[in-house]
Formats: sequence, structure tokens, C-alpha cells
Amino acid sequence: MTKTFWLGVIAFGLLTWTVGCARDNPAAPSDLNLSAAQGPLSELTTTSYPIVTLQPDLTADPPLVTVRAGDPVLMINNSAQFVRIRSSNCSEFSAVWLNPGASKHTWPFSPAGKKCDYFVWNWPDRVFEGQIAVN
Repeated sequence: MTKTFWLGVIAFGLLTWTVGCARDNPAAPSDLNLSAAQGPLSELTTTSYPIVTLQPDLTADPPLVTVRAGDPVLMINNSAQFVRIRSSNCSEFSAVWLNPGASKHTWPFSPAGKKCDYFVWNWPDRVFEGQIAVN
């Protein structure tokens, strides 16, 4: 009886925690909230960071981007799948997980002279492959 009671309490606690944490919360200040936008995106963007768009045909556009040291890159997911940007030689992509239609900035790139390859796993293939060159 006691064991069943405590298992029920633990299950209820986990359920409450899961439901409570499943709400949409802001992930980071760099997230672009287009639903709150009051004008065209060109009027709302105050910086000229490079933009990489993940296309429905599983390519990155443009695949090669140059960024100044200390600047991020805005990644936009126009595909129909959830993506997690990965890189084997740079950590600036470590926080870029995108739902379809979402966008997010990478971490700022540094130092100058670095080249960062990125991709998304669509096992066993790599898709959305590209490279960021830091100046």
C-alpha cells in the first residue's frame, strides 16, 4: 500500500512538472518574435547580421556566409521539419534548435580567420550543409 501510494505521488509530480514546463517560454532574447512585429521585417531589423535560410529542398541559402568577428548569424527554418544545427569544429551553433518557421541567432562568432562548417542530421545524410567564414 505504501509503495503504491509513493509511486502515485511520484507519477503525479512528474506529470505536473512535465505539463508545467511544456508551455511556450521565451528561450533567449535573440529569438525573433514575428507575431509581435508591427511592421515589415526590414523595418524591425536594426542590425545587418548575415541570414541563412534553411530551404524546403534541404539546402542552406546561401551555403557560404562571411561574418565579422563578434557577430552572430540569423538562421531561419523554412523547411517542414524540426532541425538542430550541428558543427564538428565550432560551438557557436550549440543553441540553435528550430521548429518549422522559426528563426534564431547563433552565438557570436570569434576569432577572426576561423571557418565553421555546419549541417543538420537527416540520418544517415547531412542536409542544410554550409560554412561560416569569420573576418
